Amino acid sequence: MRLLFFSPYYGTLGGVRLIIDALARGARAAGHEVAAVVDGDALGFPGPARAIRCYPFPPRPLDLRRLRRFARKFPLAMARMVTATRRLAPDVVSVHCARRYAPYAAALQRLTGVPQVLSLQEGAMPVGVPEHPVLFRMLVCAAAAVAACSAEAAAYAARVGGVHRSIVVPNGYDPTEFANHARFARPRPYVLGVGRLAPEKGFDVLVEAFARLERTDHDLLLAGDGSARTALEELACTRRVAERVRFLGTTDRPTTVALLRSAAVVACPFRVEGLPLVCVEALAAGSPVVASAINGIPEIVRDGETGLLVPPDDPAALAAALARVLHDPADALRLAARGQASVEHEYSWPMIVPRYLALCRAVAAGDPSGAPCSPCCLRSGPSAGIPAEANYTRSSGSKSFLYSWSAKRSVMPAT
Repeated sequence: MRLLFFSPYYGTLGGVRLIIDALARGARAAGHEVAAVVDGDALGFPGPARAIRCYPFPPRPLDLRRLRRFARKFPLAMARMVTATRRLAPDVVSVHCARRYAPYAAALQRLTGVPQVLSLQEGAMPVGVPEHPVLFRMLVCAAAAVAACSAEAAAYAARVGGVHRSIVVPNGYDPTEFANHARFARPRPYVLGVGRLAPEKGFDVLVEAFARLERTDHDLLLAGDGSARTALEELACTRRVAERVRFLGTTDRPTTVALLRSAAVVACPFRVEGLPLVCVEALAAGSPVVASAINGIPEIVRDGETGLLVPPDDPAALAAALARVLHDPADALRLAARGQASVEHEYSWPMIVPRYLALCRAVAAGDPSGAPCSPCCLRSGPSAGIPAEANYTRSSGSKSFLYSWSAKRSVMPAT
């Protein structure tokens, strides 16, 4: 089987890239060929890859400036994607992207005919964040099968995307990476946050919670970088904890693993996530985890058993949970031990990769019984269906293209 990975997020060091690399390495080890169309750092992919930048659909459809820019950039990027895909000649395309890139995945499937497996890493959006249900339906409808990272994501795909069947393929970790790994050398104990410094990660809530902690000699380390760094630094100054908050920037894998293994507690205060790798890896490292009770997180961080859960955007609750772990070492050890045992049994890549590859093989073979998801109908109603053809029509009075989907032939309903 020849497997092509498509992702507009590969060039940004983070969870998506780690997932793709793990799946690609596992596929190669199983004797399959792998290739990729990614947004950047194509040389870092473990196989042939082409770097193509895709401009996302605007977060708000009425943002006409960004909509016109998308319309200008989409045709050229799409042409390059189609050319690269035909040259690489995959049997299956493994799609790893969010809904704002759905037009690319849908058009690629239509224009090449190569079946897709969608690795779904997102679920319900928090209040106030645009849902874009039409884009989400477009994303899932382009796929012959959906591999959801959590049961919550699978339920969301059914509720919003009209997906009748999906398979849960969680994110995992590499046991060899965490076995007997060195610890992070630091004289003072620390609370750890790992991830992109962006509003959706909720690190502002973590800084606020950290400032509320009493009787602690711990520091707060934030490993990652992003657009919110300056605001977070200012917040730490405002809350008078700047001397105990350290911004480490982007860290390499050995450093990240060492940080996870040595943390007094790993905080995951996210506002929206699928099944974050940092939760899986923190548990695998044997560290206590305090996380937001959102999306798929409660499926791996079970409150009071394998970690502690708190409501999102609640600094007081997060501070109380952190204090519980920091001031009760016996409870912290109990949570860490149970968490580590749970991921060892369920979340290692050697267990997960074969399930994903089996799904890809079934889709490549065109075996409906092996593909756990049926195509759905892209309509405004609750039912599903994939648009049969994409029409690209030039807008009168404008130099940009407008893209409209229209079904020119009937599609058999999913069963």
